[in-house]
Amino acid sequence: MNIIVTGRHITVADGIREYAEKKIEKLEVYFNQTVNVRVILNLGKIDRTAEITINGDGTQFYGKEKGETFFAAIDLLVEKIDKQIVKYKNRSQAHRGPRNEIPSSLLLFGTEPDVPEREVKLVEVSNKPQDRIEAYLQMKNDQRDFTLFKQEVNAVNSSVDFANKRYAVLYKDSGSFKMTEIPFELIKNHDFDDASFVEYELDIKDESPVHPVIDFKETGKSSIKLMTLSEAFDELDKNGAGYLPFFNLESEYLNIVYKNGKDFAVMMPAV
Repeated sequence: MNIIVTGRHITVADGIREYAEKKIEKLEVYFNQTVNVRVILNLGKIDRTAEITINGDGTQFYGKEKGETFFAAIDLLVEKIDKQIVKYKNRSQAHRGPRNEIPSSLLLFGTEPDVPEREVKLVEVSNKPQDRIEAYLQMKNDQRDFTLFKQEVNAVNSSVDFANKRYAVLYKDSGSFKMTEIPFELIKNHDFDDASFVEYELDIKDESPVHPVIDFKETGKSSIKLMTLSEAFDELDKNGAGYLPFFNLESEYLNIVYKNGKDFAVMMPAV
């Protein structure tokens, strides 16, 4: 089990880190393959918050809890996510398909205590690079107003990390289509400042289904915000929209959360 414990704008004491690792290691018994865990601790004005993201056996679990101390928040979080993993595993065992295939999904808690849990479908986009026009045509072909895609890297000296992280979102906003990308320098330095994300407005001159003519005009500051996955779904509920592009603070990738009928889904890179 690979466990990373970090603090949001704070330095995590060794005692708290070791306590979190010891508690979380007990969850390893539920998984058959390597498990990757990331814990983020945040110091609030009144209480302490602990967030956890667990990736194991093709499924991701996310939870968030508050407590008077970090130790209390960690205890509540581990207890709650333990129950959720057991619940999901039991349900998956009862609904296994051909050759024991299990649909990729995610159990998600709301950030507030009275928000019910959600089961969210994970939709991984292809890691095959596309140019902007190809991505636009694919979005239209999928009959959606949004898409996430991996951009082509033209510069020969582009770093491997840049090639892996160079994703962009296309989406409709207030009647017009926009595209947001993250500049190379931010990716290279792992300095993800949403004020420096680049936004383009699409000036569609020819709506041809084969060879559309589109100008991408830089508009300045992007409307994409930095959020956790749970916060993105809470925001989606709050504003009543059908989808919401955002920058995922846990994975450090652009994602899109959306509603598919009564179900929820998150579009993310296949990494």
